[in-house]
Amino acid sequence: MEFEEIELKNEADLVSESDVDKIFAKTRLQKRQEIFDASQPFFMRLAILIGAVFLLALYWFMPMSRVKSVVITGNSFLSTEYVSSVSRITTDNRFYAVIPAALERRLERDPMIESAKVTLEEGNVISIAVTEKKPIGYRYDEEPVILLSDNTTAELKSEYLDLISEIPLITGFEEEEQTRLLCKAFEDVDESAIRDMSEVSQYALSYDDEAIRILMRTGGYFISDYFSLATINQYSQFYGAQTDHSYCIYAVDQDQAASAYSAACPWSETADDFWTDAEGNPVVNSQGITAYRHYYKDPQGNPALDANGNQIVIPIDENGDEVEDPDFQANYAAGYYASGTLQIP
Repeated sequence: MEFEEIELKNEADLVSESDVDKIFAKTRLQKRQEIFDASQPFFMRLAILIGAVFLLALYWFMPMSRVKSVVITGNSFLSTEYVSSVSRITTDNRFYAVIPAALERRLERDPMIESAKVTLEEGNVISIAVTEKKPIGYRYDEEPVILLSDNTTAELKSEYLDLISEIPLITGFEEEEQTRLLCKAFEDVDESAIRDMSEVSQYALSYDDEAIRILMRTGGYFISDYFSLATINQYSQFYGAQTDHSYCIYAVDQDQAASAYSAACPWSETADDFWTDAEGNPVVNSQGITAYRHYYKDPQGNPALDANGNQIVIPIDENGDEVEDPDFQANYAAGYYASGTLQIP
């Protein structure tokens, strides 16, 4: 009897250990399930990420990922090719790899570009709108430089050489204040007028030792002070109205309106060839300038002579201003200036 009881007790113990193993196995299974369930979002995100990277890599190497074209606007003196080279954007660039703000900063580091605006357009088009600084001419300091209207300079590097054909050579105005005033004088001068200039130089007149003398591409001269230079915007009209293109055109500062008059160039005047009053004093015209005698010319550009062989002088009015006969050539041909003055029968 005692032996049988012992066997029964061992069998009970075996059943108990099996149940414990089952419990531990079930627990381990539940734990694994919990870990698996918890890791599902991670694996889902990882799969999405891998898929996105794959699609991005696939897109990156496809032709549709590249820039289709670069459109540049706003440039005038700078060539489109030059602005494009500064941007370093070509059709080899990936469209969505272009960062507009970074590209704008790159363009604005060029001394000739005041500001830039870059936008990504539909169809993989990069749009670049630039605002240039206005070049007023080039001159030689220690090195050749381009002088800009904001009183800054840009090195005359090889990429700018095409500009030389569009802007004038500047000489004189070497003092810092003179350069500042010259740049300010050009602020309101049109780009088209600058393109019509060949040379800009400092020229001393009896009443202004810092006058601006401009040789135009027409061959005519325009003379101004710092404050009247914008009058040159109407140069073509003044030049067209001249009867003698050997005369200079002088700017007049008159209530901020464009005004000018034509008279002999100062380097062609002689010291004793000026009008005098009854007391023998030089006559001063309405501009405060000594009124020099100027003479008519015939259609061939030779001095127009009266019947006695004397040059026919252009008369002045009570203000010392010239009163030029608009029909001089016709009246001269008709013989109405035989006496030296206009006498129509």
